[in-house]
Amino acid sequence: MFENLSYKKKFFALLGLMVVLGITAYKRSFSMTIDAATVLEESKQKLAKVNNSQQRITNLASEVAYLDKLIGKEVANPDVVQQEILNTFTEISTKTDLVKLEEIHKASDEYFNIYTNRLVLTGNYGDLLKTTYNYEKEFDFSRVVSLQFYIEKEPRTRRKRLFEQIIFQNYEKIR
Repeated sequence: MFENLSYKKKFFALLGLMVVLGITAYKRSFSMTIDAATVLEESKQKLAKVNNSQQRITNLASEVAYLDKLIGKEVANPDVVQQEILNTFTEISTKTDLVKLEEIHKASDEYFNIYTNRLVLTGNYGDLLKTTYNYEKEFDFSRVVSLQFYIEKEPRTRRKRLFEQIIFQNYEKIR
């Protein structure tokens, strides 16, 4: 059967058969291999993102902890902060006297509610500094943002008394 065909016709028949076999091979195995390689690359990228996400979560958690340390813990009720200021004052073993703890002052901007507490103490300079140091280092609910010493004369005895005003602030994110 093939003896009657010329070499030119055999060549074109062979070329046609190669094209048909090439298309069949591409559809049956090469296309599946290419698709599998594509899916593998996409999966590697997703896995890299997931691994990177865990690291980002860890980094964000450490940033939140740093900000909590910097600006105070987020407390749902500002009255809790004021109560904790008083509790901490009773735990500090110095000879300072509490003059007053003013009501909470609230200020807002578009991102945060800012709660300010003002504490006025009296006593000698060393005890006032120890009290301030304890609030600065141990008190997590709010941060000391201002400290002021001043002297007032008592009208009756004409004695001078040293006062200290400590201003605490804590922030609440507006949701």
